[in-house]
Amino acid sequence: MEYRQLGKTDLKVSTVTFGCWAMGGHMWGEVDDTDSIAAVRRALDLGVNFFDTADIYGFGHSEEVLAKALGSRRAEVFIATKGTTRWDQDHKIWQDSSRDYLLSACEASLRRLKTDHIDLYQLHWPDPNTPIEESMGALRELIDAGKIRYAGVSNYNVEQMTECLKHLDIVSLQPPYSLVNRKVEEEILPFCQEHGLGVMAYSPMHRGLLTGKFDETSTFADNDLRSRDGNFKGEQFKRNLARVAKLKEMAAEYGKTVGQLAIAWVLAHPALTVALCGAKKPSQIEENVGASGWRLSPEERARVEEIWTSE
Repeated sequence: MEYRQLGKTDLKVSTVTFGCWAMGGHMWGEVDDTDSIAAVRRALDLGVNFFDTADIYGFGHSEEVLAKALGSRRAEVFIATKGTTRWDQDHKIWQDSSRDYLLSACEASLRRLKTDHIDLYQLHWPDPNTPIEESMGALRELIDAGKIRYAGVSNYNVEQMTECLKHLDIVSLQPPYSLVNRKVEEEILPFCQEHGLGVMAYSPMHRGLLTGKFDETSTFADNDLRSRDGNFKGEQFKRNLARVAKLKEMAAEYGKTVGQLAIAWVLAHPALTVALCGAKKPSQIEENVGASGWRLSPEERARVEEIWTSE
């Protein structure tokens, strides 16, 4: 396993990080807690020491399952979670990064995670109704109280991060990044490099599209978010599958899977710290870990991009 420093922190984290969104069972179809727990424990044995979750994943369920899976091994790992997304009894959601809510949300996450501190606490989404200064002040209070060690943000743009840094030394950003979604390359990744922010890329295999496990007969249930993603529909899905097939051929040249190639491509960007890789079963984390320590050269990375953009 390869490890990298997360921004300006003392956290030396595994480049393949366990993303716990699917573990919540919310928007990912059927998920079995027993399988999730087994996947986490297999990840530990393989050297994964960084686990990223959020209170909204399964409306708290992901945090609870992660705590159960880690058990007495909590001290061996770094835990990242996220707040700001509120929900009511009908599962209606909205963003709230006010001081009072962040303080209470963090307390709730601490209880569900069965821990006395969170290594990295992140604002999940921007809240247009709360001044960033207020949110940063709340994170400072949590740091001073020892309830969180570091603070970061997720899905923030350059303007929002610039405002954050006026009030608090946030240490990381969590953006979507993959061959399918490269929007952050233009402004966001250069900004993170300039300011020494760690980057935790989520969806490096774009919701499983780049794993090679789908074909033209694949369908997705209504409670699966892929059913609403145009990359999994119609002619675009067929084009994507053809590209994945070509990438699979390239990956085979190195004795790797196409999913490992997709993760390695993300990790080869100089701004990246880790790739957040979800897993529902131990076999999936075993494959994901195979991408760690495999460095693509600039030429190899360019070859991957050329394959993906070909028709």
